[in-house]
Amino acid sequence: MAKTIKYPVGIQTFRKIREDNNLYVDKTGYIPDLINDSKYIFLNRPRRFGKSLFMSTLEAYFKGERELFKGLEISRTEKEWLSYPVFRFDLSPGYFNDVTRLKDRLNGCLREIERRYALSAEDGNEAERFMNLIRQAVEITGRKVVILIDEYDKPLLDCLHDETLHEQIKGELRGFYSVLKASDEYIRFAMLTGVTKFGKVSIFSGLNNLKDISMLPKYNGICGISESEFRRDFVKSVEEFSAVSVISKDEVWKEFKRWYDGYHFARTGENIYNPFSVLNAFDSEEIKSYWFASGSPSYLINLIKRYGFILSDLEGEWRRESSLSDISEVSRDFVPLLYQSGYLTIKGYDGLSRQYKLGFPNREVYEGFWESLADYFFSGYGGRPSFDLFKFLEEVNSGEAERFMVRLQSLFADTDSEAEMNKEIHFQNMMAIVCKMLGLAVRTEVHSSRGRCDMQIETAANVYIFEFKINGNAQDALQQIKEKGYAERLRIDNRKKILIGATFSTDTRTLDEWIIEEQL
Repeated sequence: MAKTIKYPVGIQTFRKIREDNNLYVDKTGYIPDLINDSKYIFLNRPRRFGKSLFMSTLEAYFKGERELFKGLEISRTEKEWLSYPVFRFDLSPGYFNDVTRLKDRLNGCLREIERRYALSAEDGNEAERFMNLIRQAVEITGRKVVILIDEYDKPLLDCLHDETLHEQIKGELRGFYSVLKASDEYIRFAMLTGVTKFGKVSIFSGLNNLKDISMLPKYNGICGISESEFRRDFVKSVEEFSAVSVISKDEVWKEFKRWYDGYHFARTGENIYNPFSVLNAFDSEEIKSYWFASGSPSYLINLIKRYGFILSDLEGEWRRESSLSDISEVSRDFVPLLYQSGYLTIKGYDGLSRQYKLGFPNREVYEGFWESLADYFFSGYGGRPSFDLFKFLEEVNSGEAERFMVRLQSLFADTDSEAEMNKEIHFQNMMAIVCKMLGLAVRTEVHSSRGRCDMQIETAANVYIFEFKINGNAQDALQQIKEKGYAERLRIDNRKKILIGATFSTDTRTLDEWIIEEQL
């Protein structure tokens, strides 16, 4: 069956989608409440989640382009369709590895505004030019200016691992965004979007009435595709996908849900599907990972390397809303950044403690996250015959500890951990990645009444309890497991307990020796 639907893959311009008769999930119903809630709005959502398209929709609305909204929800309520000068800034293009690149991007956006509205260029820095253009536009058009700043935080994310450059770029952006406060009397509406929120850095210095709608229940579905929207707008898509894939329509619904659904951005509200992956899957007529393939989380890798975050216990973490809304202390807590970036999402809410439970949203994100980390930690693990993931899984499940330890020894010998500051955490993370990719239950720093076990892996038949020593003695490591009673809390568990004391050599950068002892 030939496709009858045009999917706007890679298209982020509202006008183009509407004029070319592409499928459009109607988000215009959010506009009236949004522009009445506050004069200044902030929204963060993961990359490729529809932020730019929504900003383009707002741009068309404020320009009064009524013909583009025919048949959409807002066409039933809007009466005036006034036209305002709209200043649009998109900071997503390029890689900001120095301040000059940021200045060039800002100046490029300002030149485009000058050209579009026939405004005269003024001398001065970027902030001064910005302020002059706002005032000129009001004088010429007689209407206040609408300002839309898309991906405001891209320059900050690019240098998150470099504190000196981060401070420099932060200072430049603070000066530029301060124009919003200084030009308040000339502004009709302003909205800023990004992946993250740097809450304590005073980027928006003095803009006290900036309203953050990112975690408000009524805006949970402002970007992405809600469950009801998916069921409403993709019925024909599912029929065509079913015919091509030779699977039932019911199975198509289930597979899309398993792969691309599961996001929540508030304590209540519908499930949200990843729009980039959904559109690509229907357009390509194949379910696979699209969101991860569209961009590597390089800034996450840089932070893991810099701060030595422990990776095994990400799922099931609890955080207050204040911490999830602010990544200023990312060096201490990795979880809020993972949430804001879309790798973790809200899985539950405890009203008593006012905390949110977090977890991976779906299969695409879970698999992509661990595979991208494996590419970094193991540098192409999949192509090496020295390590077979499925043999490792078979040996762990069957209790063949000696065999899988030898296999791990060869794997770690092939990796470069020389640059890692904390060798023990690096080793734990490598173990966690392997286990997560294979679906094994793994925990690190497991608390007991007398101490903390380095790592624990559980299967249906076995529980492995590990203690690692860097340049130490395997017998000492095993003795610590016994003396601290790491296995005592599992006394009534019928599974076999396998104690493994092991050492990791910083000279050979692999497992040096180990001792295995079984307990029934």
